[in-house]
Amino acid sequence: MDNKEEYLDIIDREKDYKEIRSETFRTEIGIRAIGQIYHDHSSDQNSQENVLRLKKNIEYRLFSASHQYLLLLRELGSAENHLKNLFEENPQFMDWRTAEMTNPYFDQVETQLSSIFDSIIFHISSVFDYLSHSICYIYFTNKQKTLYWTKLAKKVRGDFKGKFKFCKTVDEIDRRFVGQLYNYRSRLLHNKRDHHTFATIFESDSKKFNLKINCSEESLKKFKSVIKKKTNEKQKITLAFLGSWLIKQTFYEIENLLDSIKKDLEDNSHFHINLRKPKGGPNALMIFSLNQETNFAEPASQSIWKDYKKKGSS
Repeated sequence: MDNKEEYLDIIDREKDYKEIRSETFRTEIGIRAIGQIYHDHSSDQNSQENVLRLKKNIEYRLFSASHQYLLLLRELGSAENHLKNLFEENPQFMDWRTAEMTNPYFDQVETQLSSIFDSIIFHISSVFDYLSHSICYIYFTNKQKTLYWTKLAKKVRGDFKGKFKFCKTVDEIDRRFVGQLYNYRSRLLHNKRDHHTFATIFESDSKKFNLKINCSEESLKKFKSVIKKKTNEKQKITLAFLGSWLIKQTFYEIENLLDSIKKDLEDNSHFHINLRKPKGGPNALMIFSLNQETNFAEPASQSIWKDYKKKGSS
């Protein structure tokens, strides 16, 4: 059996999931805030209705990815308990000298966990597609013409290059993360499934199993940034660690994107026009706050954005 130090893994699974869950809720606040910022600052008369609809799709995929990660951790624990029971019933149920991928149960566990990991990939890929649709709605004159992420990435390098701050951000995010994510997803969908390696650590004193599903070489080629997390070259990265890293990286990239969109909207603001002529007609009301220091009206979205920026508060 391999030594624990040879793995880059999630040590405290419950704590890691709680962090991801907290960040999921915080990111939802950020997406809600940017929709309200667009409503406050844009001249779009239907802004609130359409942005809310787009937000719900992004939110669904984010929470789905987080839930799939919870299922991955639960299945790991369930498999470890089952291995323990098998060992207690028959200590010779597997040959320790050839422990990797020789037991049919190992193949079953690897298949189940890989399928959950694939689902995480599909959900976070969809997050960026839905984000792309929202971005197109915010920036394009034709609100009905939206693009998937891959086409948006091409557009910000083409005829939209340099027009807004978000263009540079999308280009950087695509090169750093989303491009590799889409390439890996495409392989899973159109080429073949990815096989990860089963391994386990047997703790003889407690008769417990610490299950490791090591990432395939193909997945590590696609997500090279995660390799930088290793403390030594020989360390193996587990599927649980990669799943956690992918979701956290998604939160990080979304925040980069929202920061640049916010700046664009404020730089091209119609807030004071909207204040004088509220969207929805003469009888409509526009919600705003009053800055106690300057005595000037401020968009209500400012308070939501401040909540988003309170990291770890969810």
